[in-house]
Amino acid sequence: MVYCETGFGKKFIGSSFSDYHQGELALIGKNVPHLFKADDQFYDEEADIKPSSLVIQFLEDFLGNTFFSTPEMSEMKKVLSFSMNGLLINGETKEKIRNVMYQMMQEEKIRKLKGLFEIFHLLSVSKELQPLSLSTVSGINLNDSAKMQKVLNYALNNFKEDITIQEAAKIANLSPSAFCRYFKLRTHKSFLGFVIEMRLIEACKLLKESDLPVLDICYETGFKNLSNFNRLFRKEFNQNPLIYRKTAIV
Repeated sequence: MVYCETGFGKKFIGSSFSDYHQGELALIGKNVPHLFKADDQFYDEEADIKPSSLVIQFLEDFLGNTFFSTPEMSEMKKVLSFSMNGLLINGETKEKIRNVMYQMMQEEKIRKLKGLFEIFHLLSVSKELQPLSLSTVSGINLNDSAKMQKVLNYALNNFKEDITIQEAAKIANLSPSAFCRYFKLRTHKSFLGFVIEMRLIEACKLLKESDLPVLDICYETGFKNLSNFNRLFRKEFNQNPLIYRKTAIV
């Protein structure tokens, strides 16, 4: 569970790539690849604010293999199942869990468990949980999940520049053909399709939040020519970038 205390930037959770904002709270399932990267401005030495997060981690069997199979934990077991898609926690549930997380920071040892059980209860009864991925994406084990996170980190740091399957495959220690199968199996999309999706999401942000000309946004987000950018944008959003900008501003 990750609460973004300060800062904003980009996040991967499963197959979902999107912006994250201060105050977001997410529940991330076992071995689900995930990565939070603060906006570039926060890496400036003169930045007034440094990104910070509160994180709670627990093993499903930390109280025994059958703990979440007990009748009392049946609803929480469903939540853990849904968390394999990544869950954004909203509304009053988010506010209550955030307060419990801060309280847990002040507690010692076994008293922290009281807070964790309170969080389990809040999640179990909540109607404010929003799936982030349309499909389950997880590593086979912890090492496999770590491998995927290295690939995601490479994609996030380089999607505005030249990015290649060959380099991504090298990071995953796989041949290019094996990497393509590996990535498709875990994300249900091709690696290059995933990169294009990141570029288009970044383009949407710039269209909404900046006055940059569409041509500049095209090159800023890693596309090589305007016609290809327009074609892919229209295919994804059923409108051209200029219409999208006018609609988003209204």
